[in-house]
Amino acid sequence: MGRRIVRPKDNLSLQTALNSLQHWCDVWGMQLHPDKCVVIHFGRMNPCHDYFIGQTNLAAVDGARDLDVTITKDCDSTQHIENITKRAHVVLSQLKRATSLRDAQTFGRLYQVYIRPLLETAAPAWNPTKRESVNLLEKVQRRATRMITEIGSLSYEDRLNALGLCSLEERRRRGDQIQVYKIMNGYGDIEPDSWFSFVRARHDVNTRTHSDDHILQEKCQRNVRKNFFTNRVVKDWNELPFEVKNASSTNTFKNLYDIFHHQT
Repeated sequence: MGRRIVRPKDNLSLQTALNSLQHWCDVWGMQLHPDKCVVIHFGRMNPCHDYFIGQTNLAAVDGARDLDVTITKDCDSTQHIENITKRAHVVLSQLKRATSLRDAQTFGRLYQVYIRPLLETAAPAWNPTKRESVNLLEKVQRRATRMITEIGSLSYEDRLNALGLCSLEERRRRGDQIQVYKIMNGYGDIEPDSWFSFVRARHDVNTRTHSDDHILQEKCQRNVRKNFFTNRVVKDWNELPFEVKNASSTNTFKNLYDIFHHQT
């Protein structure tokens, strides 16, 4: 539950919503655990009001885990990256101990099933911007591919080619573009104009950017906004050929996207 706090009455509206949630739980015989509920105050100008569940004052914290994503008040993904990479390394070590024959087909598949999903769950929400975080994630895949007997001595790029894989950074970029395609084509309850600014909305001059229906990047002062989903995807989306962006289905888009990037 969240709300933008701008005016003094906004915090009262949020507290009213909490009270309504508490009342709903009471009516349906459910119980909230106030000690397991916390408040995160976002923004430097946030007045940081107190909020209550019943008579319990909710603790204000710098970060918390929600739907397996660690969220911090500065919207930095560093802590989340550290958490998921530690977990992935633990599972990878368990796989290493549990397998004696680590061939490309078997161990490569085990990695894709048990390790990579840990590194990619909800990636559009926490996509890292710091190079150290990108490298921290990539280190897990480097370690996993080195464990494969017949290709362990090859370079990282050659190991990926042998397994038919790509870097995790490229997979996140590809995932972003798939999500943009879905938004543009109405796969979900999202209006494209509410997320993106289009060149066609600025002018009617028949320029290349207008005819290709390019989207515009927002001018931002802060990195957290600059690297937000709707900004970071703009350049890659605009560079895609018209036939890729206008694919007839999601699977067709994926195939055309892969062909385009393989050629480039």
